[in-house]
Amino acid sequence: MKAANFLGENKINIVEKEAPHLEFENDVIVEVNCCGLCGSDKRLFREGAKHTPGHEISGTIYKKGKDVKLRIGQRVIIYIPIYCGKCKFCEVGNTNQCQNIKELVGWQRSGGYAEYVKVPEQNVIPIPDDISDEDGVLLLDTIGTAAHAVRLAMPTLKNKEENTLVIGCGPLGLGMILVLKAFGFNNIFATDISPEKLDLSKSFGAIPIQSDTNKQKNQFKFVVEASGSSSGRETGLYSVEPGGSLVILGESNDPFIINPNPILRRKDFYTIRSFYFPLNEVNENIELYKSNKESFRKLISEIVGFDNLQNTFIKFCESKTIKPFIKMK
Repeated sequence: MKAANFLGENKINIVEKEAPHLEFENDVIVEVNCCGLCGSDKRLFREGAKHTPGHEISGTIYKKGKDVKLRIGQRVIIYIPIYCGKCKFCEVGNTNQCQNIKELVGWQRSGGYAEYVKVPEQNVIPIPDDISDEDGVLLLDTIGTAAHAVRLAMPTLKNKEENTLVIGCGPLGLGMILVLKAFGFNNIFATDISPEKLDLSKSFGAIPIQSDTNKQKNQFKFVVEASGSSSGRETGLYSVEPGGSLVILGESNDPFIINPNPILRRKDFYTIRSFYFPLNEVNENIELYKSNKESFRKLISEIVGFDNLQNTFIKFCESKTIKPFIKMK
């Protein structure tokens, strides 16, 4: 099969390699139809990767082990945490909280920038006929992760007319703006260090504001940090009002440092970390997407062939596109 080798220094080689083979009786091999670029992939583009990246994947079941109940040719999307299915969190459907996760698809095991990918049957989610391959990709990180973060914070949010701030207007931040609108939030503000991204947030229904910690201090009941940057996290800490909620959604390898001072010590507020969505929210996410399909599809900036992967990543890292998709065939 064809697969992408991420070499580091913004270089990708498309190579021929052995296709995955069935190893366990509950394995499925998925023929990849579409894979979305994610902001977290940018680090792998810069630094290189041991395994084939790509974790926003839609495809069809190509081969299956003898214990697999799904049919060959069934259209699916791939759930990236390889969860145990046995711990107390998995037993109630909170698979994103599994304490035995050792691998993520596209990170510690090969992912979707390839023609085929192998996962356990429990990690494929069948999608209905009225959900396209591209729709299915959006249901994963962009919609699923954002919607779960809102649900996680919802017990602390009594009034959807309160001011809400999204920090970082990349794919996840813009997706969060659309998810907040779908949930009925109206006063959504957005900030980003890029004037182009900030301007783009307006077309997604947000009120763009320049980042100014002093002016925005204690101004927002609900703050979502979607940039993963140190400056974004600091803005979030100071922007959330007393009694409000700050959701840390952006991914970063940098330490999350909170410098002690009277302003933060004397402010009661919730700090919530959200990772990924649980499988028990899939049906809700599908209905949320169907009800707002035209709005969500604005996130897709281009759909290109596999051979254009490197150039697509270059444009993505230069913020020239929002959410590019790689179509495998």
